[in-house]
Amino acid sequence: MKRNIFLFGLLLALGGLHAQEKGQFVLQAEANAGILFCYPYQGTFNSIDLFGSIGPVFRYQVGEHWGIGLGANYCLHECFQYLPVFVDAKYSFGYGKTRPYAEIRAGYAFSLKRYDLMMPVIYSQSFSMEGFYTQFIVGYSIGHSDLGIGGQLINMKSEIIDFGDGHTSLKNRLQPAVFLHYAYNFYFGR
Repeated sequence: MKRNIFLFGLLLALGGLHAQEKGQFVLQAEANAGILFCYPYQGTFNSIDLFGSIGPVFRYQVGEHWGIGLGANYCLHECFQYLPVFVDAKYSFGYGKTRPYAEIRAGYAFSLKRYDLMMPVIYSQSFSMEGFYTQFIVGYSIGHSDLGIGGQLINMKSEIIDFGDGHTSLKNRLQPAVFLHYAYNFYFGR
């Protein structure tokens, strides 16, 4: 029975194979899961934290290989929530219904939730993921699905208020991350 269900699911997935064509619009629904390497204190490594994201990318196929678009992802981290908005460029290698691809993104992340650390009478420190955001993804397209791995850089903004002298300092630091990527593509037009 399990074998029949697996074969039926495989036939459904393969039945929807579709190569990208010039002039098509693509709506990509994606999910990412990975780890963020945190360096918030004086540039020293502090922790490895899990994060996940979901969101759409709206892309136009300029040619059979190139697609450009706009996207946004809702990112959830143990301590932070942020919304990156970005431009996207995707290049698919080769021809056919299954082929490798590379994708690059750049944009700005808006902080939705920050992390506050309070040491009463001594200092207050808050961290937020806000500012420059970029991703690079490599993977393989199989019909409507994209499977890949990627790297990410995002700006972490930290603000420290010293209650002793009232001094405030701001620091920005790029935080690296690696993740697994899955996307399902809906094709429109042509």
